Amino acid sequence: MECMIDWNHYLRKNDLAIPIPPSMISPNACMIRRLLVLPWLVAGVCAQSGPKNGTPAGSLSAEVHIVKSRPFAQTLSTVGTLRANESVTLVSELSRRLMKIHVQEGTEVKADALLFKLDDSDLVAQLGEIEARMKLANINKKRVDTLLPRKAISQQEYDVSTSALVLLEAERNTQVVQILKTEIRAPFAGRVGVRQVSEGAFVSPTTPLITLQDLSLIKVDFPLPERYAGEVKNGQQFTFTVAGNGQVFEGTVAVIEPAIDVATRSLLVRGVCSAPQGLLPGGFAEVALTLDGLAHGFMVPSQALVPSPRGHGVYLIAGGKAKLQPVEIGIRTDDQVQILRGVNEGDVVATTNLLRIRPGVDVTAAGP
Repeated sequence: MECMIDWNHYLRKNDLAIPIPPSMISPNACMIRRLLVLPWLVAGVCAQSGPKNGTPAGSLSAEVHIVKSRPFAQTLSTVGTLRANESVTLVSELSRRLMKIHVQEGTEVKADALLFKLDDSDLVAQLGEIEARMKLANINKKRVDTLLPRKAISQQEYDVSTSALVLLEAERNTQVVQILKTEIRAPFAGRVGVRQVSEGAFVSPTTPLITLQDLSLIKVDFPLPERYAGEVKNGQQFTFTVAGNGQVFEGTVAVIEPAIDVATRSLLVRGVCSAPQGLLPGGFAEVALTLDGLAHGFMVPSQALVPSPRGHGVYLIAGGKAKLQPVEIGIRTDDQVQILRGVNEGDVVATTNLLRIRPGVDVTAAGP
């Protein structure tokens, strides 16, 4: 069976001079010749076809985006740590024996409630001695007060007697303070934890007695990258979740660290949750913070971004021609990217047909 098409003649007729080797003229190669020549025929037809849809000959068509300044809200995800409103581990200021425990583990206590009582027997005895000496000093003080106007004693004797009483009063006040330190009280209202000592134990300033946590509020500490340092402010709302709890909690930014951590290049932010039911200090929190808006830059579609030797770029369309403009990018979302430098408001950016666009090529806008 012979091939019925003179392919060399057809190609020369259509100005597509593609030589066909003689080895392909055999009847068995007819199907192979058709498969090899078909793509070239399609290319020839496309080359001979004229412009369509109003696009000038030699011009590419691409959808474009007009750069505009508009509010943009972004949600940042980070991790944080839960902390109590106030937290302290109680210890004794004195090295003494623990005589009495006045608190039950895991209970709520009021501010200034007595929790532990240390042995103060020797201190009380010393206080009694000081008070006895003060009585004698008071008697001497009254006596010299009547003798000095009559010139019965010298001014020096009067001053010595008066000073002795003043020194004893100071010594008594010091002893009273020491006795008060044997009473360990709650510095604020809260819940106590597990007791670490028992009655009769000898405690010192290095011996932990019990922990006290104020859980009326829960603080949430979380870091943010330094690029967002200017986007977060006091009073900003955020949400967070904790492991094992399906509830979404709300918080408010209360404190922003005034310096960037040089080790992590991050900014520490502390928020406050006023409804901490079920939250415990030390827990792990997944925080979602929504920024109010970008302070600088423009948002363009992500598909407009073109990798370039310098990093990133976009094709600007000006006067019907394309120009590859290097840009500096910021944050990204699923479908948008922030351009910090390189474009201005009103610029026209190509978003499609980027693989065919080259600098200086004519480009016609098609669609948004």
